[in-house]
Amino acid sequence: MSGGDERYAFVDHMLAEHRRLDQLVRRALAAIPSWEETDQPQWLPLMMQGLSAIRTELAHHFQCEEQGGCLEEAVARCPSLAAEAHSVQREHDELLEHLDALIARCETTSCPSAAKARAVDQELRHVVRELRLHEVHENRIMQRGFGVCLEGDALDQQPATALVE
Repeated sequence: MSGGDERYAFVDHMLAEHRRLDQLVRRALAAIPSWEETDQPQWLPLMMQGLSAIRTELAHHFQCEEQGGCLEEAVARCPSLAAEAHSVQREHDELLEHLDALIARCETTSCPSAAKARAVDQELRHVVRELRLHEVHENRIMQRGFGVCLEGDALDQQPATALVE
């Protein structure tokens, strides 16, 4: 694999992981009953499945990043990114802790009411906002480290294209 192809492989891999996480988040949010529905107790098991899937995927994504993944490769190519990459990696535990707290609240919910569904919805959306900011920081590191332009926004990313060949 040539240097350019390898560069795209690292970036495209990270973007694919971000897309998988986004799909899992969308599925979990779809489990929340609409605001008008007063009683849909089946949302809680679906939410628990969704949160568990997000947690598993996110932990795997972070573990890969921390053990020689895309961020480390970006820093190897552009050492001035080391502090920024370290800062992004420090966010991993906090993001997982917030998600774990939401999962724990869902696990202890005895009566899955519409009001509780709305509270879970709001909390999940807060975790997702934090995750999106984290992904934006990762994307910046990847752009600078690999010399690529990431087209599209954080929710609908396209494959990487080179700034300079």
